[in-house]
Amino acid sequence: MFRYRVGFLGAWALFVIALGLAALSVAAEWANLRDERVLTRLSRIDRAVAARIGRESDTLKQTSEERHKEVEKLRSEVSKAREELEEDPDSDQTIVVSTAENRVWVRKGGKTIFTAVCSTGKGTTLVENGKKLVFDTPTGRFKIVSKEENPVWVPPDWHFVEEARKKKLEVVKLTPGTTIDADTGEPVAAEPSGGVWAWLRGGDKRRVLKVKGDTVVEVSPGGVERELPPGELIRAGKTMVVPPVNVRQRHFDKVLGHYRLNIGNGYALHGTMATNQLGRSASHGCVRLGDADIEKIYKMSSVGDEVIIY
Repeated sequence: MFRYRVGFLGAWALFVIALGLAALSVAAEWANLRDERVLTRLSRIDRAVAARIGRESDTLKQTSEERHKEVEKLRSEVSKAREELEEDPDSDQTIVVSTAENRVWVRKGGKTIFTAVCSTGKGTTLVENGKKLVFDTPTGRFKIVSKEENPVWVPPDWHFVEEARKKKLEVVKLTPGTTIDADTGEPVAAEPSGGVWAWLRGGDKRRVLKVKGDTVVEVSPGGVERELPPGELIRAGKTMVVPPVNVRQRHFDKVLGHYRLNIGNGYALHGTMATNQLGRSASHGCVRLGDADIEKIYKMSSVGDEVIIY
């Protein structure tokens, strides 16, 4: 009887142990399955993150490469300019202009003695009558060919075209011997004056513009002449009038500041009224400086001094 009980208890104990081991095995298997699912999910996330990082890395790499190319280009230009400067370190004086940085340096004996902020060509284009103009500052070696105090600007035709387009106007040229209707901008045909012609037309009631000597005048219906203000744009109706280069209305005062250093082909270093644009590429090709800076450069420079623009 005792042996039977011991055997029964032993068998029961073995059953309990086996059951426990089975439970542990199932639990372990479940844990393994769960861990496998977690690992699979983590693997998927990892692959997704890696792919995203790879795409961002490519983007960053591309941006970095582009910036690297730009930096290398600037370094090459600066290096080239420095080489040109070092060719003649004993030159009396050299003015150096960087169109990329919009800065000016004055160097003497291989040392920088003055620096300033400037504005150089804005790089935009203007197309008129099939001709394309690019408003860039020319690069290379130049020399100061002349110096001017209180320079007067005689704007090229493109200035009037550009201003007209800003105001959505047409452009008409006024030449000596021609007449323009002051209200419409239309050319007025030449007709015999006085006598039967004036009687048939009932008198000319139009205000007209014409060149008289070195100025542009407005003639009223009664024949009274009024000189137009010098250095101001002329508008006639929906047109912008381009006056001849030798009349007062084509000469603009104070636009270039108080000093100008000419380097040839219409380009120069000069002052500006647009001081808020200094440090930016905003000019039509000339190098603009603040009045105080151009005054200093003007006084320390001489005709024949070298100007290097890069």
